[in-house]
Amino acid sequence: MIDFRYHLVSIIAVFLALAIGLAVGSTALSGKAIGFLTSQEHRAVASNIALEKSNQALSNQVAADQAFAQAASQRLAGDLLAQEKVVVVVAPGADNVVTDGVTTILRQAGAIVTGKVNLQQSFLTTNGANETTLTQLADNLAAKTGLTVPTQSQSPVAGQQAVAQLLAASLLDSPTGVTTTGTTLSSKSSADILTGLEQNGFVTVDGTPAPASIAVLVVPGGPAPQTGNQVLVGLATQLKLASSATVMAGGSESVGSGSVVSDENNSANPVSTVDNADTESGQIMVAQALRYLLQGKTPAAFGIDSGTAPSPAPTPSAIASSASTGKGHP
Repeated sequence: MIDFRYHLVSIIAVFLALAIGLAVGSTALSGKAIGFLTSQEHRAVASNIALEKSNQALSNQVAADQAFAQAASQRLAGDLLAQEKVVVVVAPGADNVVTDGVTTILRQAGAIVTGKVNLQQSFLTTNGANETTLTQLADNLAAKTGLTVPTQSQSPVAGQQAVAQLLAASLLDSPTGVTTTGTTLSSKSSADILTGLEQNGFVTVDGTPAPASIAVLVVPGGPAPQTGNQVLVGLATQLKLASSATVMAGGSESVGSGSVVSDENNSANPVSTVDNADTESGQIMVAQALRYLLQGKTPAAFGIDSGTAPSPAPTPSAIASSASTGKGHP
């Protein structure tokens, strides 16, 4: 059995060691240790100051670039989309800066924005009950309007795929192969589809978004990874099939693997994408990308993420020049 004296000696030894350590640290080692730490502190402070200056310089450069883009937007985008009818489809969680900025630049480019369709979160929900509801709704609306929807697959988003096809047909005026007759939907049929989707809580509609010839799909903001990517990539495909040109636009905050834009760029049948449409230059690129598609160019990725802005990238002066002279229009 350990007696009291053992415990007493142990405690005294611990405190003695602490006292010696403090004494040594405050005397013998103090000069060298403090000198070293002070030197490291000065280096860290100097490095931090340099980084702050560099960051401020880069921020000023970006601000200047965007100010230039804003001032030159009419010259860079003017008449690129003259008299083209465009519908804007907005996903849940999309950045208002992107939506408002894209809508503004489309109008500056001469486009007629026929309306805006806001997808609701329920459209992105992929549980069994919601898939059944969407599938039944698609069948009912197809029967009512004379459309055909694809045979239901085993995809976990089969309901959304069916509804996306109907939605694209109702918004755009060239739904080749969608109707049973191969013709464009009547205004009443388009309205019936939108009303049915709105009454069931899957979309809200601003304006009268049908018919349009081109589409812009604004995807969620916030950092990647994001949710609903598979649904939105499928919707982009349907908009592409039913339109003369479709562009997916997102904000620079959401750039990266797992984002909707990234998944779209890696899909089998991608549309053109712009991943920095929260900036003036990115918004101008949305209009330019649409013009490129109308001129028969292949869909491409533009923006700030790795692999975007392919070579040769759109040349604003060349596009603006061709638009102002009437050349290059379909």
